[in-house]
Amino acid sequence: MTTFLVFVATILLLVGIHELGHFLAAKVLGIGVLEFAIGFGPAIYTRKKGKTQYSLRLFPLGGYVRLAGEGPEVGEFSPAETYYGRPAWTRFLMALAGPTANVLLAFVLAFAGFLLLGLPRLRVAGLVPGKPAEEILHIGDVILAVEDKNVWSTEDIGKIIQNQAPNPVHFKLLRDGEELEVAVTPVYSPEDSRYIVGAFFQPQVIFAEIQKLEPLSPLFAAGLRPGDVIVGACDTPVRSFLEWYAALEDGCRQIQVRRGESLFSVDLPADTKDLFSGAEFRTLPMVYGRVGTTWAAALAGQQVVQAFSVIVQTLRAMLAREIPAGEAVSGPVGIAGVLSAGIAAGPLVVILLIAVISVNLALFNLLPIPALDGARMLFALFEMVTGRRVSPKVETLVHTLGFILLLGLLVLITARDILRLFG
Repeated sequence: MTTFLVFVATILLLVGIHELGHFLAAKVLGIGVLEFAIGFGPAIYTRKKGKTQYSLRLFPLGGYVRLAGEGPEVGEFSPAETYYGRPAWTRFLMALAGPTANVLLAFVLAFAGFLLLGLPRLRVAGLVPGKPAEEILHIGDVILAVEDKNVWSTEDIGKIIQNQAPNPVHFKLLRDGEELEVAVTPVYSPEDSRYIVGAFFQPQVIFAEIQKLEPLSPLFAAGLRPGDVIVGACDTPVRSFLEWYAALEDGCRQIQVRRGESLFSVDLPADTKDLFSGAEFRTLPMVYGRVGTTWAAALAGQQVVQAFSVIVQTLRAMLAREIPAGEAVSGPVGIAGVLSAGIAAGPLVVILLIAVISVNLALFNLLPIPALDGARMLFALFEMVTGRRVSPKVETLVHTLGFILLLGLLVLITARDILRLFG
């Protein structure tokens, strides 16, 4: 139920802001707006203000702006106020306003998330046997500072360790609600060609304790059950999932398991590709630390740019046939699945996911596909460059056919997402 409510709220927010961008631009540019609607289907509330009708409709999965003269209806607007009665540059900017609003929304969401919630603090997620940190740090310790500096990534800690080595590195920790300071002397690791303290740092701490396990899953088939705790791997103590995973990467396939009062060994399959599918492990909640306004704005900008970059790279890979289009494109069901995973990870992740989806929506609408903003901009740009206007009837027909094709594509994508969900 939570996922459904978040999904509906996300769609309302993203599409509502998109259409609000068109609406405000139309008002500023002198293009008449017949109706600004939230939702689709029968109207459950309407109010007319000036020449524009505002409506709330039954199905809250989007919205639309109906412009004077874009179709046969012009309402109370003069010919000069209709969509095709305005200069081409106004139509270009009006179409661009929707995607722009989505990009601005992505920035505002990310900025608010970073400013109000902060960034997840690093925690001790694993310890390397025989290394200095094993005797000093504990699994789950929250890293508040290293050498009196705030650290937000493993790279931050790594740089400080290299700069401080071989002298002791001072950590400020939060352990069981109590702040304390400890010092760990790094040692040189020939395998890594650098100094290390022998600890893994991550925002999310996962224990090697099974909470849920689907029948017929690989771990279930190996003999494990919900409630089992992996306490060793090849006779080396295991205190977290990350330590177990490191042992697997080193080729260890025998684990020691505690089930209630009993202790026994389990041999795992040689192929570990899908070993953890169908399994859920106990985790610690993430701990957040506040950041300042300037840094929150910088991080938000970085988040938007990164989202743009990933989407553009994905489009290039699709065009180059390096990845199938079916794997890169998701419909409503796929979006709901992504949001569900985000909810489990925490509120900041949900906010950043919605920001990324907003950027996706902006770029998708900029594609020169009939019925999308990109195609409307292309028609306007053609008129601006050549001085010739494509017949409004022809443009309307092109957009109508494009809309029908997009609806069909949406149905196919949704069906594929459902099959993937239950496949």
